[in-house]
Amino acid sequence: MTKPKYKNAIIVIAIIAIITILLSFLANSYIEQKIGEELQNVSESTKIEYTSINANIWTGNVEVESPTILVLGETTNKTILDAKLKSIEINDVGYWDLLFNDKITIESLVIDELIAKYKHNSVVKNEDYQSSFLDKINQVIHAEKIAINKADVLITNYESDSIILSIPNLNFEVLDFQINPKASKANKKITYTDFELNAENVKWATNTYDDLMVDAMHVTNDKATSKNFQLKTKYSKTEYSKVLKTERDHFNLNVKEINISDMDFGFNTNDAFYFTSKKVDLIAPVAEIYRDKLVADDLTYKALYGTSLRDLTFDLGLDMVEITDGSISYLEKVNAEEQAGRLDFTNLNATFAKLGNTFGNDDTAIEIQSTFMNDSPLKVNWNFKVADTTDQFTFKADLGFFNATQMDQFTQPNLHVDLNGELKQTYFTISGNPRTSRIDIKMKYDDFEVSILKKDGKEKNKFLSSIVNLFVSKDSEDDKNNYRYGQSENVERQTNKSVFNFIWLNIKAGLLSAMAGGGEQKTD
Repeated sequence: MTKPKYKNAIIVIAIIAIITILLSFLANSYIEQKIGEELQNVSESTKIEYTSINANIWTGNVEVESPTILVLGETTNKTILDAKLKSIEINDVGYWDLLFNDKITIESLVIDELIAKYKHNSVVKNEDYQSSFLDKINQVIHAEKIAINKADVLITNYESDSIILSIPNLNFEVLDFQINPKASKANKKITYTDFELNAENVKWATNTYDDLMVDAMHVTNDKATSKNFQLKTKYSKTEYSKVLKTERDHFNLNVKEINISDMDFGFNTNDAFYFTSKKVDLIAPVAEIYRDKLVADDLTYKALYGTSLRDLTFDLGLDMVEITDGSISYLEKVNAEEQAGRLDFTNLNATFAKLGNTFGNDDTAIEIQSTFMNDSPLKVNWNFKVADTTDQFTFKADLGFFNATQMDQFTQPNLHVDLNGELKQTYFTISGNPRTSRIDIKMKYDDFEVSILKKDGKEKNKFLSSIVNLFVSKDSEDDKNNYRYGQSENVERQTNKSVFNFIWLNIKAGLLSAMAGGGEQKTD
């Protein structure tokens, strides 16, 4: 009697197994068919093809092999997105949430070897892209992990086909990712707990004239590192001058490494974007900035840095920015027949404390140590309060021993002035606002002489040079403590020029007062 029972049990189990396998096959086939139909009917402007779809109802896994995505512009009918992938994998779909909680949950979404070419239309605002994307989502979507492996992304201008962004090697992973289209606040619609991004050979056209490039970058939720960061003008100096309608700096900036620590970013409760960091390190930056003054002047108003920071459209808070082992060269061309004048700052180390618009009444404090013209030690202390709408600032400098002839490469072609003599020590303090300022200067020098050059910038104008030197005290040895003092008040700023032009106007006024004036210290 026991044998028939076992036999019957085996038959029942076999039937159940066959039915289960058959139902699984049918269910998998149904899911694959439905996914295929949905992919074919995403929109009239979207065409998706693939080699196969593999679904497993028991594991909740779905794989789309070798998909290609082609998206056409809704009005132009031209291709705006062309994407090819090795595969898309969705693992462990949560059926319970899908059926009873009106929520799509998955363990992971893995996108392998994406090659995407996208044409960006600048006429369409970024907000329109985001709202269009979210409008198409009706359910909460949650993924424990989303990974993009070995992607190659290229974004070009829709009209000119010029490169906007190129990332030929991109890997990205985000954890605990959720989209909630019903959330009332922007910072709650898309959320995540952590992410990691690795990219190589990044190129971004920041504007019409300049490109930003990074050899390698690594970004997580709270820190970022960039290796060999570059910001360069696309044109040569000569080509650039022909393209420009008004003068603009030609940039060549290289930074060996940038490290951002303890950073945070996102949208606050007022839906405003913010970015903060405890420390930003710029290691070995080398900058060459060139300006062709033969190009028409840019007469627009130039705000001071306090105003520019205060008027940012987002919240910025950088507790400390530190520059180590840097150098800056500024070149200015005034005469077509002469080489550009050059100012060099090497061995540059600097700190920027409380840089941003989120520090209330605290001062932004800038401290700089550098070597000026490859020989003279220079220290600068610069303070201003971003929250102060009157934009008061203080700029202090201490310049060590300096041979004035080193300035000839800048003053001869640009100012037609030849300087001789030695500045043993120079201190000055500038206190000002966006309109006017005052400078107090004291200096120690020997055998100082000014030669005014003729228009060709080469031959000395003996008559004018003699008159100027009648008013210039040749040295400071006869003065108390071997220093001569100078003061100049109500130095007017040229508001269509940079803050550094304002500094130069003050220095020029201070030098004139110290050398051609009484040279005595005044007390208020």
